[in-house]
Amino acid sequence: MITVILLGQSTPAQAADSTQYGGDTSRGLGVAIPFSGFTDRNGRPATISGAVGADLVLGSTAQPYLPCQNFNPQTGTGDTFVNACEVRGSYATYTRFAAGNGILFPHGYFMPDTQPDLVNGGSLRTGWGARTAGLSLEFYPDVTRDQEYVHSRFYVDRFNHRANGWTYSAYVGTIRLATLADPGTAQITGNVTRGGATPAKNEIKFTVFGGDARSSAGYPISSFAVTYSSGAPGWTTGAMYAGAQRVTVDDTATGHQCIYDLQRITGANNRVDFDVAQPGFGRGGGRCNFG
Repeated sequence: MITVILLGQSTPAQAADSTQYGGDTSRGLGVAIPFSGFTDRNGRPATISGAVGADLVLGSTAQPYLPCQNFNPQTGTGDTFVNACEVRGSYATYTRFAAGNGILFPHGYFMPDTQPDLVNGGSLRTGWGARTAGLSLEFYPDVTRDQEYVHSRFYVDRFNHRANGWTYSAYVGTIRLATLADPGTAQITGNVTRGGATPAKNEIKFTVFGGDARSSAGYPISSFAVTYSSGAPGWTTGAMYAGAQRVTVDDTATGHQCIYDLQRITGANNRVDFDVAQPGFGRGGGRCNFG
């Protein structure tokens, strides 16, 4: 699970509930994205399995509210319609596909006004299709090859083409799977220590958003990487799209966080080291929540 980043925000804006947001009833059955799925570098069916998570954004891109991330697992409470979320506390939908079946949305991705109640059965009239401000789709490759492939993502917040009872966004088409062997990719590697010692496994979290690429239809796409300290000094993002990157480093042992905006990077030889015992985690130029 990750938190969608929109216009430089690292956390979604807080609001009480989906029901506080009005909808556009002229959208008909809801909104849709003409996006089919994933191909290999030659345009053939994807050779690996994976999944696509879709974040639903209400409100606006500038002030987003993500109803499916509004969930408290300790109390079991959240948004009025949280039972319509396939991953409560995270994605509105999470669609898996097997190797060779990357074209998982042959007619497009749809967000209707009515969703199944995944907890109690039946259906919920969420009005999410009418209320949608944006949809962010994020790709997870085969978990056994997680860092080999770029984790692609794209965001749409304009739905203005009405057809067949739905309101569509711009055409996205397909996304070609990419690795570091492909042009236009990059990787960050480095060491992470705590005053010379190696942090425990999963103690340090690295979240990276950025890069620049295009879908088959020329729609802008980017990449993300979420990784943790391994119990050894080294850390890596795995493959990403080349370009500017925002790197967020969280020390879960102390609650300290630093955010770094890196200029355009490309290729595999990009080293970024951290010492989380030092001010600014041992690097200049970060925005940190501690002195």
